[in-house]
Amino acid sequence: MRRFNLILQEVLKFLLIYLFTFVWIRYFLRKFYLAVFVSLAISACVDAVWLAFKHYKLKKDGLKLKEKEEAQNMFLSLACSDKPIEFYAKLAAKKHKNISLHKDYLVIDYKEENVKTLLYADFSFDGLTVARFMSIYAKIKKEHASKIVICCKNIADKELGLFCANFKEKFLLLDQYATYEKLYKYYNCFPQVTKTYATSKKMAFKDFMAYSFNKKRTKGYLFSAFVLILSGLFIPYSIYYCVVASLLIVFALISQFNPYFNIKSETEIL
Repeated sequence: MRRFNLILQEVLKFLLIYLFTFVWIRYFLRKFYLAVFVSLAISACVDAVWLAFKHYKLKKDGLKLKEKEEAQNMFLSLACSDKPIEFYAKLAAKKHKNISLHKDYLVIDYKEENVKTLLYADFSFDGLTVARFMSIYAKIKKEHASKIVICCKNIADKELGLFCANFKEKFLLLDQYATYEKLYKYYNCFPQVTKTYATSKKMAFKDFMAYSFNKKRTKGYLFSAFVLILSGLFIPYSIYYCVVASLLIVFALISQFNPYFNIKSETEIL
């Protein structure tokens, strides 16, 4: 269903581009069919440039879609692990020596500089809120760390960064994507994926037909057909209107009377 919605969005976007282009091309070109084909060509070029730019932006900015999926699955796997903090200890051990391990956090002691860095792993699926932050701070303030890193699923309160300025410690809040990029990739150490989020299946052709020719679509097809038929009263009629209006009427008939896509439930739920 998600893929189908994306396709619908792309189709709607193209139609809007086409309508905008056609309004102006029609103003300069008096021949209707020439205006239609010229508008179609220009719209296709504009849409292609749009898609290329969108693809370039996704590739350039932030994590790739595949990496975001990996970040989500890694967070889920660690959240389901018995001792997830041990992974962060393994990661920190790649560059640091003096590491003390606790139930939900670890402390890196820089004895030469007489400072401490604390990493807390928060696996709340509700995200990091001010209330959640305060409960975490109550657990770790006894360590007197100068820098505190909190890894979480997401930062639920937008004002949390500003709220952290009320404390003397330096806080660094990392959501699951920033954790992936700034810790896992930087240290080249990734948690083992043992759990994965279920992904939505692609819509099969049968599902697409059931969605397109459901009884609920009848009114939409009929309304569109009537609009085209009535438009023939004001502008010269053409084969285009006949074909499209006929197709819409056929679609309305299929949607209304086809038994395959309008199956009635025979069982009572309650």
